[in-house]
Amino acid sequence: MVEIVNIVASGHVGRELDLVALQSDLDAHERVYEPERFPGLQLRFEEGSAVLILYSSGSYSIMGAKSEEELENIYIALSEAVGDLGVDIIDTGKRPEVQNLICRADIRREVDLSALSVGLGLENVEYEPEQSPFLFYWPEELDCLITIPSNGAVSITGIETMGEAEQAFAHLQNRIEELFQQE
Repeated sequence: MVEIVNIVASGHVGRELDLVALQSDLDAHERVYEPERFPGLQLRFEEGSAVLILYSSGSYSIMGAKSEEELENIYIALSEAVGDLGVDIIDTGKRPEVQNLICRADIRREVDLSALSVGLGLENVEYEPEQSPFLFYWPEELDCLITIPSNGAVSITGIETMGEAEQAFAHLQNRIEELFQQE
């Protein structure tokens, strides 16, 4: 089973923003704005929730959401918070679009990473056991990275949908079964 660990999304509120005013007036659990260190206003609407970063251009990023529902809830919280300040983004704003999903799955077996690196094709993998305990696999047919430790608890990055994540994981499982079917 593939599960989401983190969603990174972005959008635009449809107008430029005064981050100094928003930082002091916005109703959010946590607000951090230090323009000398970072140009964005970082917001958390609830303790432990994903981070929303607003930029003065009106663009925003959301990082750390665990589901599409949480992503939508953060957008609604942003809409309501800036709406309370007289800024309407529902009609002019761009809803968040997923840029990257980070997912995890378990192949439920120990994996010989040296043998797997050869079996998957050295041109598609990076495996340097002296430097990292992971095998990094870029399947030719898919636009993603699958990180594989020897215990089989893989992560899948560079995808935008759960369908892509499930396809990547199924591809890996099939390749492992083909390569190690004698065991």
